[in-house]
Amino acid sequence: MTKTLLLNTGFGWCGTTPYYETLIEEKYCEKYNCKEPHLLQRVFEGHTDISEYISYHNSLPGERVTDFSNTNADLPEEFIDEIAPILLKNFDIKVTMIFRDPVRRLYSLCNHLYQTRTLRHRVHGTSIQYFRYKLKQPVASYVRTYRMYSKWFPTYTIIMEDLWKNPEKELPKLSEFLEYPVENLYPNVYHDGIMHKKLEDQWTDKIPLSTVAYMMARKELEYLFNEWLSEFGNIPSSWC
Repeated sequence: MTKTLLLNTGFGWCGTTPYYETLIEEKYCEKYNCKEPHLLQRVFEGHTDISEYISYHNSLPGERVTDFSNTNADLPEEFIDEIAPILLKNFDIKVTMIFRDPVRRLYSLCNHLYQTRTLRHRVHGTSIQYFRYKLKQPVASYVRTYRMYSKWFPTYTIIMEDLWKNPEKELPKLSEFLEYPVENLYPNVYHDGIMHKKLEDQWTDKIPLSTVAYMMARKELEYLFNEWLSEFGNIPSSWC
């Protein structure tokens, strides 16, 4: 029997952990080894080959398996084009991508890096200064990753804010795509602001993002919003 392989190619600090925990608690798949094996990254770097990736997932229990490695979002398009036909011969593949407001996602990431890396603390006086510095650097494109995977695999986009704000509307659509009933969501610290044991490492917004700082960052990242608008025809209302 061919296994279903669910690839989640979302980005860090978009709620991938509560989404993963949701699927575990809803028994979509079994919890095994680790959430992010990063095996495709290892294949790309030449440390192993695609046969090991296939064997690893086929060895896992259950008819549905997952790969939530955030590094999957950063792989080159040429590499995905190379391995996609091989994966399609071995799995029934579905792709989900969970996205969060690009400004708030980047702010969470910067808070995390600022607090956990002493070098950042020495170079930048505060986390908001580090945030302003990172705004001047290239920021990962949601649309690039979406295009890269959707041309090969059935792909469903999840807007993090909408899913947790309105599960009665959003969960049936996700369930239809997964062909599996998902009825309850795992708590998400980005939505309800409550600390949860499994998500402690994600509680990174120690300093609130002010409206002024948000609008400043939104202006810097407007190209990402315009890119999204061009691809999907509208910007999520929760990002406005």
